Amino acid sequence: MNDDTGALTEVIEELKEASEGQNRVKVGALVDALDERGYGPALAVLPLTELTPVGGVPGYPTLLALTLATIVIRLLLGYEHFWLPNWLRRRTLKSDHVIKAVEWLKPVSNWIDSKLHKRLAPIAGRMGQRIACFVILGILLIVPPLEFVPFATSAPMIAVSIFGLGLLYRDGLLMLLGFVGAAAAVWFGLSMYLGTGTG
Repeated sequence: MNDDTGALTEVIEELKEASEGQNRVKVGALVDALDERGYGPALAVLPLTELTPVGGVPGYPTLLALTLATIVIRLLLGYEHFWLPNWLRRRTLKSDHVIKAVEWLKPVSNWIDSKLHKRLAPIAGRMGQRIACFVILGILLIVPPLEFVPFATSAPMIAVSIFGLGLLYRDGLLMLLGFVGAAAAVWFGLSMYLGTGTG
């Protein structure tokens, strides 16, 4: 095991706590709940919410892509803390949707925490992070047009999450899988988009 045992599940719990006791929760509050944990947890957990029922809310994949892109740019520029423009921070989601999403993710996070560990760490180092940032930004660009195609935005978000998990656990093997996943996500997304457009 590793020093990050339970790390992902703890992040899930913090998102739940930030959403409780109110009808709607601001995007800024959710991001602030992740800020102290660093970039890995944010990039690992936030994309996975697209795979939950909240991902079916119209506009959510695009909102999520914008949020992730802003976070990734901060990582690329070397900032320690997150930042979002006020218009994005003020956007809200129904709290019960967020709570249901994180509850749905909890078994997944428990499984991930029990399996992942530090390996091939240099690949998850600074240079690997920078390359991953450019790749993530590239695949996030295809999310908004793919939102009109059912399930097509899931592939890019899974790829982003793989990179985030690689950073969180300092797992170079996952980083390598992230690059493969990014290529597959672009191919899958474009195939879905072009197939729908010509159908």
